[in-house]
Amino acid sequence: MATDQLAVLLYGRQIATLEQTAGGQHVLHYSDDPGSTQISLSMPLAQQTYKHRIVEPFLNGLLPDDGATRDAIGRQFGVSGRNPFALLSRIGMDCAGAIQFCHADQVEEARSRKGSVNPLSEADIEARLAALAADGTASWLAPEEHWSLGGAQAKFALRNEMGRWWDATGSAATTHIFKPGVGRLKDHALNEHISLSAAGRLGLSSARTQFVMFGSQPAIVVERYDRRRDADGTLQRIHQEDMCQALSVDPSQKYEADGGPGVDAIMRLLRQHSDIEDRKAFAQYQAFNYLIGGTDAHAKNLSVLLAGDLVRLAPLYDAASGLPYDLPASDPFRINLLPMQISGENKIGYVRDSHWARFATKSGLEPDWLVAEVHTLTSDLPDAVRDAFGEVESSGVDVSDLRERLLTRLRRPPAPRR
Repeated sequence: MATDQLAVLLYGRQIATLEQTAGGQHVLHYSDDPGSTQISLSMPLAQQTYKHRIVEPFLNGLLPDDGATRDAIGRQFGVSGRNPFALLSRIGMDCAGAIQFCHADQVEEARSRKGSVNPLSEADIEARLAALAADGTASWLAPEEHWSLGGAQAKFALRNEMGRWWDATGSAATTHIFKPGVGRLKDHALNEHISLSAAGRLGLSSARTQFVMFGSQPAIVVERYDRRRDADGTLQRIHQEDMCQALSVDPSQKYEADGGPGVDAIMRLLRQHSDIEDRKAFAQYQAFNYLIGGTDAHAKNLSVLLAGDLVRLAPLYDAASGLPYDLPASDPFRINLLPMQISGENKIGYVRDSHWARFATKSGLEPDWLVAEVHTLTSDLPDAVRDAFGEVESSGVDVSDLRERLLTRLRRPPAPRR
């Protein structure tokens, strides 16, 4: 039976082969000496071959959620946008984490990080943001770019060197992600920056972000936590995967209501592979998202970092408040429902101390600690949000409208009820 194959690299080492069979099935084979880091917690090194049912959700998680966006990228490269193997054969050189996909004759290019970086002006970035804001289903990539990003929000990746922005071609790594925000949600890019900035001010590990106006176009600029510079300035990739990938769940089921992972499944994963500090951090993430009305905090917006035997919870990312918006109940960003239940309750304003206590007990945490943590976050969150707005305002950006809409509701937070 005829097959097609891609080399799979991790931390610059070829560790596996991805095979597409004549029937369109995707199978992954670890090499005889794959090293110590697994591609996914759903594909441990102890087993050499993984079939389509396990492999496909992982591949889909590396690509945009929206089918129209994938189709646009497919047209750009002359392949099927609905075939993750075909897409990754074209844009798999710089994925989320340290994983890379390429044809056999490109392995040395991928290992050596060959590729060019080309300087971009503020007007260049403004034009890209405007194009995405006008059509969120357009291809996210510019010509010659070969990076891949997952998720639903329109975005693109660039590299920062010497205080300037550059596009990255070939296997060159990117360092930052640019998002114009969700178009139907006013000030969404600013909202996401404020939410993540507030989380950091509250002591939670969160992605570093900036809110920047490129000409007329707003953007949240996210520093990639899966990239790190060595002492000599060399840019290194750090492997990561989201919770859907780790639990072998397709992105189409990322919400618990659609069959995706809930807090119990994620806590079991952390208990099996990580330590109590990560479980405590995950519980804090859940409390924070509850208090800001983070109604899009599904399993794809939570990740783990992988290096050898080490598994650690990644920083909080893609967190934004639903409180400033009045949306219909059918909207996935609706204000009143959590994407993950807390001890059987998912309505904002209805999660009581007893729910948090049961969640803690089931997770192997101290109930009194988590209840106290929720109360502390409830008390400190408004000031953290105000300070985050103040920092952006000091740069000359008018934040008054979103600040009023968000803080008005935070001043009357959904108090934990017994």
